[in-house]
Amino acid sequence: MKKVILIIIPILILLGCSTEGDLKIINKTNHNIYFTVKGNDYILEGATDTTYPDTTISLDSGKKFLFFEGDGKRVNLLLEGETFMMQHADNSGVGTGEFVTETEVTIKPDETTKIYTWPATHASVKVINNSGKDIIDFFYYTSYDPTLVFMTNDIPDGETYYYRLDYATNQNWFYYWFKIVYNDYSEQIEGGQDAALYLDEQFLIDLVLEE
Repeated sequence: MKKVILIIIPILILLGCSTEGDLKIINKTNHNIYFTVKGNDYILEGATDTTYPDTTISLDSGKKFLFFEGDGKRVNLLLEGETFMMQHADNSGVGTGEFVTETEVTIKPDETTKIYTWPATHASVKVINNSGKDIIDFFYYTSYDPTLVFMTNDIPDGETYYYRLDYATNQNWFYYWFKIVYNDYSEQIEGGQDAALYLDEQFLIDLVLEE
């Protein structure tokens, strides 16, 4: 019997057992967050005055051995929002303005890794196209610069599109105009002073079929 025990224990130590940890994403911005983990896509709605939407995902965190736990497992995370982007930070934790949409997080055994999407980094415009026509060009220009800035040439009927924008401040106040070109080459202008967008604000263009 002793010989059997001595043989089994080293095998158990060598093989270990699989463990899981949790990744929890908490959306504190006012608008949708989109993220992808392990090939699965998720959407978190924007926060309200009383709730911060969140999603918790259980992931493989590596091997746990008989006498010690592993250091966890690195997992690739794609994450961005309608008014939020991840960014690099300096040594004091202040954002550098170098934005990214992809990073790696460490998932540790029996622990929850939390990611808060805060603070917001942009304003944005969002188009819900139920006009019955495809949008073949979408531009913006501002109250201080009439130059058309191209955003996209593909918003099919029935689709939704968003684009992050620089935001206004009390010291740098401005507003946006948005130019829509349909596939019949008709045009539509939206915006104006109602589109003076501060941080974490969004201008919504909800297009419906004309009767």
